[in-house]
Amino acid sequence: MKRNRILSTLIFTFLIAFSALAGKAKSITVEINYGEQQKTETIQVECTKAMTALEALQHAANVKTHPVANYVFVTGINGVEGVRGDKAWYYTVNGEKPKLAISQTVKAGDTISWRYVKDVCSCTVDKK
Repeated sequence: MKRNRILSTLIFTFLIAFSALAGKAKSITVEINYGEQQKTETIQVECTKAMTALEALQHAANVKTHPVANYVFVTGINGVEGVRGDKAWYYTVNGEKPKLAISQTVKAGDTISWRYVKDVCSCTVDKK
């Protein structure tokens, strides 16, 4: 009897852990760090098809973009706007600095972290 109870408990624990992992694998985590502007948010975006990092962000927040040639820059997230030469939006996928958000494919289980930080790109572009 005691052995059956232990076995039942183990199976139940395994099923709960497995269902939690299976649920996570169907979504993408989007973290939005607003710096000192407001509290960081974490949003789960359902991943039903292939999508880009930008599309995942657009499912999670109100996003403003600015297209320049073949590039699309994120200039605002939920009303927090970048200030050229001062603050801008940058992102990582699973802690790695990827390519452009418009073409960076993400998959279920990925974590995309958007951060509102010092603008280090504008000064490089402005010098050209």
